[in-house]
Formats: sequence, C-alpha cells, structure tokens
Amino acid sequence: MRISVFGAAGPTGLWVCREALRSGHTVTAVSRRDDPLPLPDDPGLEFARADAVSNAGVSEAVADSDAVISALGSPYRRRAITVYSEGTRNIVDAMRSSERSSRLIVVSAGLTYPPPPMNWFADHLVFPLLRGVIGRTLYADMRAMEEYLQTVRDIDWTVVRPGRLIDTDAVSDYRLEPGNPTRGSTSRPDLAAAMVSLLTSNDYSRSVVAPTTERRGRKR
Repeated sequence: MRISVFGAAGPTGLWVCREALRSGHTVTAVSRRDDPLPLPDDPGLEFARADAVSNAGVSEAVADSDAVISALGSPYRRRAITVYSEGTRNIVDAMRSSERSSRLIVVSAGLTYPPPPMNWFADHLVFPLLRGVIGRTLYADMRAMEEYLQTVRDIDWTVVRPGRLIDTDAVSDYRLEPGNPTRGSTSRPDLAAAMVSLLTSNDYSRSVVAPTTERRGRKR
C-alpha cells in the first residue's frame, strides 16, 4: 500500500515509518517542519510538508495514498489542544477529496476515557491526576477526536489506544484487545507494528483497539 504518515517527525511516527517500510509499503512521511528525519534511505520513502491543524498541505500529502496513519501528538499543557480533533478532521476531509484514500488509523490514549481498574494507587491517585489535572486538555481533545470519528461513515477508521508509552529497541509479542488497555504499558515499536498491521485488517473497522506490551522498557 501507499501510506501517508502524519506526525512522522515524532518518536512514534518514526517507528511507524520504519515498520511500514519494513512491511513493504510505500511511505510518505509527513511533517510540518523541513528538518531531515532520521529514517533509512529507502526507495519506498518519500517526504511531504503539511500542517494537519492549519490544513496547509494536507490534501497534497494524502492525494496519492491508499491509507493514512496519524501519529500526531502533543505534550501535556494547560491551554486548549486541538491537534487531535482538528488534525483528524482535516485529514478526513482530505481523504474524502482523494480518489484513493479509504483507510485511517489514528492514535489516541488509554486514559482518554476512564480506564479499567488496575490498583488502588493508580485508580485513586495517578489516573485522576493525569486525566483531570495534568492532561485535562489533552484527553479532552482526544475525546473530541474519537467522538467525531464515531460520526464518520464513509472512511474505514480505527482508533488505537495504547497504554503508557515506553521505549524499547524492537517489536515484541504485543497484545491487541478491544477498547481500553488492561495492561499499563505499550512500547513505541509495538504501537507502530499494531498500527501498520491494522492497515490490512478488518477486525477493528470503525472501532477502538488497545495494543499493550508485556515486557517493560525505558520510560520516555
């Protein structure tokens, strides 16, 4: 497939590009900056500049692709975040204008909605602090994105909700389960591998899936 990867300059986006190339896809790495990306020299790799939030260059970045993976992200911050909701809306509009694009995989987070119980410390202290205070604006934007996608019927989308992202050196035996993650962590390589694998799967069409990693890695 020919795939456009938004957020390609981020740590997850870089892993997605590498995994997609390794799987034999042609990749357009989309970034809003002109900085060179640390990706392998591959005949199947192209680059495009676009800003998903402002919509600059998005249609051009999507025009020739069969599918789109959005690894757009934002750090925690107090002011309103729109990269997920506005970015996804603009990507969907561009896909609708394209004659080829029909599959969309977007990254969300396990804390977008209340997670399943894990332990007293996490359930009563950590998760409420992250969801309601530190990450309040980020998770609100992720919810807006997911609620918008629930209204989209003409694009075959899947929302991927990983656990706490960790860094490892390679893909492991990750687990996929519907809805929220029931394990706490997801490595970036496993998240990337899961998103790429979903491109050719109908198991989670217009639904939510959570990839999680059994082994632990270095926290990013």
